[in-house]
Amino acid sequence: MDYEWKLEDKRLRILFDETSRSLLVHDKRCGKVWSQQPVDESLTLEGVTQEGNKLQVKLRGEFVMTATIELTEASELSVTLKAERNASCEAIRFPSAFRTPDSRHAIVQTDSQGLLLPAEDLFYPLEEQPLFFCGGGGAMAWAGVVDEELESGYMAIVETPYDAAFSFERDEEGLINFAPVWYGTMGEFGYERKVTYVFFDRGGYVAQCKRYRAYSWPKNGIRTLRENEERFPALEKMLGCVHMYVWDGAREIEFARGLKEAGIEKALILWDANHLPYPEPGYDDRLKELGYGTGAYELFTDIHPEDFTDIHSDNSVREDIPLKRNVYPGKFEEIVSRKADGSTYSNSYGTYVCPEAVRPEMFKRVERELEEYNHETYFLDVYQANGLYECHNPEHRLSRQQYAEAILRNCELLEERYGTYLGGEFGADFAAKHGLFAHGMMTLQRTFFGSEITHKGTIHYYGDWKNNPRPSVMLGTRTASDTYLKYAINEYTRVPLYELVYHDAVVTSWRWEDGNHHCPEIWWKKDLFNILYGTAPLWSIDQDRWEIFEVNFIESYNNVCPWLGQICRDEMIAHRFVSADRKVQESRFSSGRRAVVNFGEDPYEFEGRTVQPRGFITLQD
Repeated sequence: MDYEWKLEDKRLRILFDETSRSLLVHDKRCGKVWSQQPVDESLTLEGVTQEGNKLQVKLRGEFVMTATIELTEASELSVTLKAERNASCEAIRFPSAFRTPDSRHAIVQTDSQGLLLPAEDLFYPLEEQPLFFCGGGGAMAWAGVVDEELESGYMAIVETPYDAAFSFERDEEGLINFAPVWYGTMGEFGYERKVTYVFFDRGGYVAQCKRYRAYSWPKNGIRTLRENEERFPALEKMLGCVHMYVWDGAREIEFARGLKEAGIEKALILWDANHLPYPEPGYDDRLKELGYGTGAYELFTDIHPEDFTDIHSDNSVREDIPLKRNVYPGKFEEIVSRKADGSTYSNSYGTYVCPEAVRPEMFKRVERELEEYNHETYFLDVYQANGLYECHNPEHRLSRQQYAEAILRNCELLEERYGTYLGGEFGADFAAKHGLFAHGMMTLQRTFFGSEITHKGTIHYYGDWKNNPRPSVMLGTRTASDTYLKYAINEYTRVPLYELVYHDAVVTSWRWEDGNHHCPEIWWKKDLFNILYGTAPLWSIDQDRWEIFEVNFIESYNNVCPWLGQICRDEMIAHRFVSADRKVQESRFSSGRRAVVNFGEDPYEFEGRTVQPRGFITLQD
């Protein structure tokens, strides 16, 4: 390639080639060269100008746009796209992907908690999904690449994330690489789009996480858990404890007293009002007397049409389930979100509600519920997990960014009016300011949903919701599938990306149908990940689960929760693989405390101490 344009400082040399409309980045610190794939031929070059370390590149596709390519004072590469706001736009793919150099690299994937996906992996789903969607989009607005020494690499931070995705693809050599995709907003280009590339000669995925932390905390207004404890004193009961969903008879206060007598000193106890039986009025007050945190599952995103025939999911009032979450009788047309063609968004659980339109109905239900159940927190299902949508309902039109802002406004009002702190499904970081716990982040979602657990009739099947008081998806046990073992629970590829960014702001755990105990043969392994990452165990139980596995529950609690109590407010400052096979790993926290875990089958000597097989030690600097 004939590179005609150059941006350079003491760390980087960046060349732009007019023919391919692509970049080559030479990292002078380590000699690494990152080259982009050619831009799609539908995007043509109309001119280039340069001023200092900044290029203005004029491009024409379906409309004319200008790309500002700048080598910043921080030795980072920023690319900003500008065009006429009202230009008709479906999707733009620029800049193109940087090539992953060879198979001795991994993709730093921010799906859920995070993993290092081998660049030559052939199975992992790579479908393009918007950011903040738990079925394939990143929980955080970045992705990266790192070498096998876990030192050099690069990351891409999407600074305009609401109408954006990463497109992951395998190139002609079978290696995975990725590039940003910019979606139109309400059918138009709308506003400037920006991505920043940061190149590293050392530090690997930990350095990438810390760079994103420095960017995301001020952008998203993140507060530490300590700061939030001043706003919500009840938050203390959620920290350093087990998070627990109770079903059927486990919703009786006597069950909670039995937990306390068994030594479960701290717990956040939640229940789902879509399912019977309801606890007795005043249940929360009785739990508080035991010192437990109290709360409930809540859902403001789904509705069913009035003529929906499934008796478990219709949009009508049922006297036996008075607080049913997706019931808004007579409000379907008023509050539903609509696509540009007038159709609705939906999945197997319901039709999507507009977060702006549902607000008055939301408060009606909360206020009715708090008369009998004085919750300290709500787990808000779906808001952080389902992605962001445009609402074209003429009565409450919202762009994706406005959709996100409406969600945040709903969270703010719940906090302000009722003094409740909030948690959520998944951990989309645009809402991290209002999601102080995030259930599901420990579960790597892409391969969890796509594995054999969804195949009814197999030994892996995770169950269904048909038995209202006792949904088997929540209460059964199952065998981990090969896919689950390869990705979701694989210590060789998993890394705590989210914790390195948000550990001292958000408490994370497994999904409620993927709790520590759901696959008993790997219960020990999930506990070790909780210890290593400083995250909360999650139990979804009834009396039968407790009676069958009581000894295991108590052992799990005693292994994990006292340690969490020591580090749950700390920043995670580092994580590393200690042994070459990655079976032994260490995490460090800002208090000077450290955890070393051994996923292997042999003892390991570490700083004069023995880490037993399937065991752990904790240290204090």
